[in-house]
Amino acid sequence: MKRLLLTGWAIVSCLLCVSCKEDDTEKPEGKTVYDLDVSAYDRWVYFSFETGVPQSLGLKEAAPAKWDIALHRGDVKTNGGSALKTDVTKLSELTQVPSGKFVSDTLTFDVVVVEADMMQEIMTYDTTEVNLELGSWVRRSGMPPVYTVAPQVYVVRTKDGKHAKIRFSSYKSAMDKAGHATFSYEYPFE
Repeated sequence: MKRLLLTGWAIVSCLLCVSCKEDDTEKPEGKTVYDLDVSAYDRWVYFSFETGVPQSLGLKEAAPAKWDIALHRGDVKTNGGSALKTDVTKLSELTQVPSGKFVSDTLTFDVVVVEADMMQEIMTYDTTEVNLELGSWVRRSGMPPVYTVAPQVYVVRTKDGKHAKIRFSSYKSAMDKAGHATFSYEYPFE
């Protein structure tokens, strides 16, 4: 009888913990892309807001015909578009395209690491364009590295003049592996 009561108490406790955890987590808004592996040094993951389909391609491979953003570790580039970081932290709170300064991609020489040998302290960089505004979605600090995801919503203006609002929520996979992006977005956003 005592064992049955303890088992019952354990089940009730677990259920209470699960329900508390669900109340504490933020509900996803818009379309959500989970656990997108962007960890490879030698690949970009291209993403179309319209189709919602990611495509991982090597550095020397041609980009797909239709894409809006591409992710490489913490780096992001647009396909002839631009981005704006807002002060808003929930997609639902941003109801119209803000009138701030949208930042275009910038040619960089020392931002995108394509090969790293940390033991030898050797890093090789790619000369490519990236969007430094949108690339502020994740920051790395310390050793071992700690990744911090910016809570703000970004607005991306695509090359055809449409808008998407996007909010990144994680840089880790469900298995706690770094280099996995999770984000929610709404497209088109007027």
